Amino acid sequence: MKPITAYQTTDGTLFSLKLEAEKHEMSLSKRGVIEDYLDSALNPYTGLAHKAMARNCIVNWELWKVTNEVLSK
Repeated sequence: MKPITAYQTTDGTLFSLKLEAEKHEMSLSKRGVIEDYLDSALNPYTGLAHKAMARNCIVNWELWKVTNEVLSK
């Protein structure tokens, strides 16, 4: 038997990679505001695949800001 390392997010999902867990956690914490933006007239990406790509970019951007201590003005 071999011990493994896993990361559990607040919704109980397990990840083998810390970065994937952090992305998921960011997605959970920002879900409402991200979906509001994606459903707004300001979002030009209305197709399902395009919305998914935009959602991933936004989550990655938010995580990058936190990781790099970038503060919004």
